[in-house]
Amino acid sequence: MSALTGRLARRESDEGSVLLLILGLVVLLVLVVTVVVDVTALFLARRDVLAAADGAALAGAQAVDEARLYTEGLGDGPLPLEPARAEQAARAYLRDVGVGERLDWFEVDVEATTTTVTVRLVGVAPLPFVSRLTPGAGGGVEVAGSATAVTSVVGG
Repeated sequence: MSALTGRLARRESDEGSVLLLILGLVVLLVLVVTVVVDVTALFLARRDVLAAADGAALAGAQAVDEARLYTEGLGDGPLPLEPARAEQAARAYLRDVGVGERLDWFEVDVEATTTTVTVRLVGVAPLPFVSRLTPGAGGGVEVAGSATAVTSVVGG
Protein backbone atom coordinates (compact mmCIF):
# COMPACT_ATOMS: atom_id res chain seq x y z
CA MET A 1 0.00 0.00 0.00
CA SER A 2 2.86 2.37 0.69
CA ALA A 3 4.24 1.90 -2.87
CA LEU A 4 0.85 2.85 -4.33
CA THR A 5 0.65 5.90 -2.07
CA GLY A 6 4.18 6.94 -3.13
CA ARG A 7 3.25 6.67 -6.83
CA LEU A 8 0.10 8.73 -6.32
CA ALA A 9 2.02 11.37 -4.40
CA ARG A 10 4.65 11.58 -7.15
CA ARG A 11 1.96 11.87 -9.81
CA GLU A 12 0.30 14.73 -7.95
CA SER A 13 3.61 16.60 -7.52
CA ASP A 14 4.48 16.31 -11.26
CA GLU A 15 1.11 17.67 -12.29
CA GLY A 16 1.36 21.02 -14.11
CA SER A 17 4.98 20.66 -15.21
CA VAL A 18 3.93 20.06 -18.83
CA LEU A 19 1.86 23.24 -18.72
CA LEU A 20 4.91 25.21 -17.59
CA LEU A 21 7.01 23.67 -20.34
CA ILE A 22 4.43 24.57 -23.00
CA LEU A 23 4.10 28.09 -21.60
CA GLY A 24 7.88 28.52 -21.73
CA LEU A 25 8.00 27.29 -25.33
CA VAL A 26 5.21 29.68 -26.34
CA VAL A 27 7.07 32.62 -24.78
CA LEU A 28 10.26 31.56 -26.57
CA LEU A 29 8.39 31.22 -29.88
CA VAL A 30 6.86 34.70 -29.50
CA LEU A 31 10.32 36.17 -28.82
CA VAL A 32 11.81 34.46 -31.87
CA VAL A 33 8.96 35.64 -34.12
CA THR A 34 9.35 39.20 -32.76
CA VAL A 35 13.07 39.25 -33.52
CA VAL A 36 12.60 37.74 -36.99
CA VAL A 37 9.88 40.26 -37.92
CA ASP A 38 11.95 43.24 -36.70
CA VAL A 39 15.12 42.06 -38.46
CA THR A 40 13.16 41.50 -41.67
CA ALA A 41 11.67 45.01 -41.46
CA LEU A 42 15.16 46.42 -40.99
CA PHE A 43 16.50 44.46 -43.97
CA LEU A 44 13.66 45.67 -46.20
CA ALA A 45 14.11 49.30 -45.10
CA ARG A 46 17.82 49.15 -45.87
CA ARG A 47 17.12 47.59 -49.25
CA ASP A 48 14.61 50.36 -50.04
CA VAL A 49 17.10 53.07 -49.06
CA LEU A 50 19.85 51.54 -51.20
CA ALA A 51 17.52 51.12 -54.18
CA ALA A 52 16.29 54.71 -53.84
CA ALA A 53 19.85 56.06 -53.67
CA ASP A 54 20.82 54.04 -56.75
CA GLY A 55 17.77 55.17 -58.72
CA ALA A 56 18.25 58.82 -57.73
CA ALA A 57 21.91 58.77 -58.78
CA LEU A 58 20.96 57.27 -62.15
CA ALA A 59 18.17 59.83 -62.62
CA GLY A 60 20.63 62.63 -61.89
CA ALA A 61 23.20 61.19 -64.27
CA GLN A 62 20.72 61.59 -67.11
CA ALA A 63 20.72 65.38 -66.78
CA VAL A 64 23.20 65.88 -69.61
CA ASP A 65 24.36 69.42 -70.34
CA GLU A 66 22.90 69.49 -73.83
CA ALA A 67 24.17 72.97 -74.75
CA ARG A 68 27.75 71.96 -73.96
CA LEU A 69 27.30 68.61 -75.69
CA TYR A 70 26.06 70.25 -78.90
CA THR A 71 28.77 72.89 -78.94
CA GLU A 72 31.75 70.72 -77.92
CA GLY A 73 30.60 67.31 -79.12
CA LEU A 74 31.14 63.96 -77.42
CA GLY A 75 34.90 63.87 -77.40
CA ASP A 76 36.69 61.08 -75.56
CA GLY A 77 35.67 61.96 -72.00
CA PRO A 78 32.49 61.48 -70.05
CA LEU A 79 29.19 63.08 -70.96
CA PRO A 80 28.99 66.54 -69.42
CA LEU A 81 26.31 66.98 -66.76
CA GLU A 82 24.55 70.12 -65.68
CA PRO A 83 25.03 69.89 -61.88
CA ALA A 84 21.96 71.91 -60.88
CA ARG A 85 19.66 69.90 -63.15
CA ALA A 86 21.27 66.64 -62.02
CA GLU A 87 20.59 67.48 -58.37
CA GLN A 88 16.99 68.47 -59.17
CA ALA A 89 16.46 65.23 -61.10
CA ALA A 90 17.82 63.13 -58.23
CA ARG A 91 15.63 64.91 -55.64
CA ALA A 92 12.57 64.64 -57.91
CA TYR A 93 13.16 60.89 -58.23
CA LEU A 94 13.32 60.54 -54.45
CA ARG A 95 10.07 62.51 -54.08
CA ASP A 96 8.35 60.32 -56.67
CA VAL A 97 9.54 57.09 -55.06
CA GLY A 98 8.52 58.26 -51.59
CA VAL A 99 11.16 56.31 -49.67
CA GLY A 100 11.17 58.91 -46.88
CA GLU A 101 7.48 58.33 -46.17
CA ARG A 102 8.17 54.83 -44.83
CA LEU A 103 10.85 56.04 -42.42
CA ASP A 104 10.48 58.03 -39.19
CA TRP A 105 13.21 60.48 -40.13
CA PHE A 106 14.94 61.00 -43.46
CA GLU A 107 17.87 63.07 -44.71
CA VAL A 108 19.03 63.50 -48.30
CA ASP A 109 22.41 64.72 -49.54
CA VAL A 110 22.96 65.07 -53.29
CA GLU A 111 26.28 66.14 -54.78
CA ALA A 112 26.52 66.67 -58.51
CA THR A 113 29.55 67.60 -60.58
CA THR A 114 29.96 67.80 -64.33
CA THR A 115 30.63 64.05 -64.50
CA THR A 116 29.20 62.37 -61.36
CA VAL A 117 26.14 62.34 -59.15
CA THR A 118 26.42 61.05 -55.59
CA VAL A 119 23.35 60.49 -53.44
CA ARG A 120 23.53 59.75 -49.70
CA LEU A 121 20.42 58.83 -47.77
CA VAL A 122 20.05 58.39 -44.02
CA GLY A 123 16.86 57.57 -42.15
CA VAL A 124 15.42 55.86 -39.11
CA ALA A 125 13.46 52.71 -39.88
CA PRO A 126 10.71 51.88 -37.39
CA LEU A 127 10.70 48.29 -36.17
CA PRO A 128 7.19 46.79 -35.89
CA PHE A 129 7.47 45.30 -32.41
CA VAL A 130 10.21 47.37 -30.80
CA SER A 131 8.54 50.62 -31.90
CA ARG A 132 5.28 49.61 -30.24
CA LEU A 133 6.92 48.40 -27.04
CA THR A 134 9.18 51.45 -26.57
CA PRO A 135 7.40 54.45 -28.12
CA GLY A 136 9.33 57.06 -26.11
CA ALA A 137 12.75 55.55 -26.83
CA GLY A 138 12.48 55.90 -30.59
CA GLY A 139 12.14 52.24 -31.40
CA GLY A 140 13.92 52.55 -34.72
CA VAL A 141 17.28 51.82 -36.26
CA GLU A 142 19.28 54.14 -38.48
CA VAL A 143 19.65 52.94 -42.06
CA ALA A 144 21.89 54.55 -44.64
CA GLY A 145 22.72 54.09 -48.26
CA SER A 146 24.68 55.84 -50.95
CA ALA A 147 25.22 55.51 -54.66
CA THR A 148 27.34 57.25 -57.27
CA ALA A 149 26.63 57.39 -60.98
CA VAL A 150 29.36 58.41 -63.43
CA THR A 151 28.60 59.39 -66.98
CA SER A 152 30.70 57.94 -69.75
CA VAL A 153 30.76 57.57 -73.48
CA VAL A 154 30.75 54.03 -74.70
CA GLY A 155 32.56 53.60 -77.99
CA GLY A 156 31.02 51.27 -80.49
